[in-house]
Amino acid sequence: MKTYTATSQNSRNFILENENQEILGELIYPKWYSTKAEIHIGSKIFKTDTKGFWTTSVEVTEYERVLLKFKMDWKGNIIMTSLLDGEKHFIIKKEKWYSNILVMKDENEKVYFHLKRNFKWKDFKFHYEIALENELDTVTLLSIIHVVNYFSSEEDSTAATAATV
Repeated sequence: MKTYTATSQNSRNFILENENQEILGELIYPKWYSTKAEIHIGSKIFKTDTKGFWTTSVEVTEYERVLLKFKMDWKGNIIMTSLLDGEKHFIIKKEKWYSNILVMKDENEKVYFHLKRNFKWKDFKFHYEIALENELDTVTLLSIIHVVNYFSSEEDSTAATAATV
């Protein structure tokens, strides 16, 4: 099992590192609370953007080619379609309904990773721990971090709004 970390460098950028603390890539938001982001891996740049009327879908592209699609279902799960090597479908959901750990499985229930989302109050930054059980490429991992940030921020703001009512 491989372990990766994605750490917020400031309010807009994340660095993905492997267990040897080698930087694999970076997730860059152009402005605070942006729905768009860029993923930098070496000299390659991938772009993310929301789609749909309710912006409940996210696509990751390289130039104009769609590589990954994400959408939120009504249960709060994230459905991922990978177009990198044929069409493959995955689900990212909470391990338990009250947990801050997400698990990603394919259509055959094969587990790919466990992702733990932590907020460091001391630094006011997010920190992700990823325990990889099956191989995933860097663009997919950074895309998942972006999508979890995006959908979680919507959940967090909804919960905050409900708490103030």
